[in-house]
Amino acid sequence: MILLKNTQKVFNISNRTVRTQIQLLLTAAGYRDWDIGVCLTGDRTVRKLNAQYRGKDKSTDILSFPFAEPIQPGVLPTPRSEDDKNLGDIFISMRYVENWCEEHHVRLEDRLPVLYAHGICHLLGYDHQEDADYAVMKKKENKMLRKLINWQRVLDSQSSSSPSSSPGPTSKP
Repeated sequence: MILLKNTQKVFNISNRTVRTQIQLLLTAAGYRDWDIGVCLTGDRTVRKLNAQYRGKDKSTDILSFPFAEPIQPGVLPTPRSEDDKNLGDIFISMRYVENWCEEHHVRLEDRLPVLYAHGICHLLGYDHQEDADYAVMKKKENKMLRKLINWQRVLDSQSSSSPSSSPGPTSKP
């Protein structure tokens, strides 16, 4: 189950799109039936969490809080019950991401799936403290994102004639 909480008021985000993208990324990572919490929030919340848990009094784009300690990157302990099938929580500062997108000339709807994949990788024990670890994590993220793009193409082609296709995020006036 994907527990999605959207506490920010700046962007009109399609919950359906977010859930679909995260579910496809979980499937691509090999954790289709696992739970994850996702909070789309603001700089203040992310800065507070970053200071409290990482000792860094500044905002960032995404924070990840794993439920279980991985055995190795990409391998979690075998769950003893359904309740143990929880990857953890990710928090995304939408304002921080918007600023990054403006600086790098990237659309928000293109950046968010990259952050979802990044957060999921952190929940699975991947890290980027060292260059070698970064390369391994980036490879996993790219693999997940390629699968997402391919699956989304299939979904889009199936629903292209449907008037209820959901748009990506847009800024509120």
